[in-house]
Amino acid sequence: MRPLLLILFALPTLLQSCSDPGAAGAGATTKTNGSGQITPAISATAGSKEKAHLILDHDFGIVPHGELRTHEFPLDLSLLGEPHVPLRVHLECSCGKAEIRLRKPDGTERAIDGSGSPRNRPQADEVAVMQITLDTRKKEAVDLPKAVSRGYILLQPLNDTTGMARIRWAFLVRFGIDAPVVLHPFAAIDFGSVAQSMKGSRLTTLRGDDNHPEVRFTSIETTSPDIEAQLEPAEDHVVLRAKCTPGTLGNHRGLILVKTDIPDYTVALDVSWKVVPDLEATPISKVSISTDLQKEQPARMMKMQSVLVTDHNRHRSPEFVVNKIVGNDGRDVTALFAVTLTPVRNSKRQQRMEVRYLGGLLDGKQVDHNYSFRGKIILAKKSDGAADITPTLPIDLVVFQSRKP
Repeated sequence: MRPLLLILFALPTLLQSCSDPGAAGAGATTKTNGSGQITPAISATAGSKEKAHLILDHDFGIVPHGELRTHEFPLDLSLLGEPHVPLRVHLECSCGKAEIRLRKPDGTERAIDGSGSPRNRPQADEVAVMQITLDTRKKEAVDLPKAVSRGYILLQPLNDTTGMARIRWAFLVRFGIDAPVVLHPFAAIDFGSVAQSMKGSRLTTLRGDDNHPEVRFTSIETTSPDIEAQLEPAEDHVVLRAKCTPGTLGNHRGLILVKTDIPDYTVALDVSWKVVPDLEATPISKVSISTDLQKEQPARMMKMQSVLVTDHNRHRSPEFVVNKIVGNDGRDVTALFAVTLTPVRNSKRQQRMEVRYLGGLLDGKQVDHNYSFRGKIILAKKSDGAADITPTLPIDLVVFQSRKP
């Protein structure tokens, strides 16, 4: 069995070998020997009959934000020696897309299906090409200095039925981004956690960069009905005010699209938020206790029987009170437990609820090691100036008879 070939582009020496024609192993795939030391598997040496370098490299230059760029690498699979089948392509850049096509002279193409089947090798009248599309619209509208994105083509020897001898053919893509606008302080909007009874709000500013000082922002729209946004002209910039009206619980994403008078250019701000209930217990809404039901628990056990409770509604006090503790059978057992609620340091709206069993669940009955109590601790919020306690946060409570002697 051949050892797996490693990802060449991940090595710190890769860029040096690419820029230094005399470096050993420049333009090579790699493999490992028995000791783990990396050695060249195939080298691009001077005087060879290779049709292409084995390390593929393309520089897109500085790309204006909002534009697309495409480049094709021809893939001469014969340079790999024994027959290989291309499986798929990986590119680390989030705004790039890479795919392999098998193309005939008349321009017709077919895709590979990701298997090691011989049908995914180029036929006699086909050539393999890797097409990379760079879509800067997927990046935030900020200047990006030229950087390197690494990728690889995964290939499998034709006679390899296990996939253990696959290799990774490295390639590099270089590019920078020039955005015609400046956004401050945010190029993306994150509302964070938004309680169902609240609204999230954020603002940022937009203006043209030094090369586009007169740019105008003409209109604004959003891709989600839960997001509202408006533009307010200021002295030398525009203020963007965004509001989030929470809907269903969970994580959400959307876009704020600001059109400009630059032809075909729209500023797209990624928007994210998480809708949470007003009252929340974390990490789970449950406290489990295992103890001798005939005895009161020591006070030190409270810290191990706790949850964090949060009131996300900023219009009221963050403090909770214990309404009652009730079993699933309806029995009120509030007096059988001690519950403390203390503020959490550096978290203004959070408290730690700790619970301790005081005894009395068996009420004089014989100990049954299969017995368990199931119920709920009902926390509540007392409205200012009102006698009623509302709303409530139920937390599951389970108490088991300890099996320890």
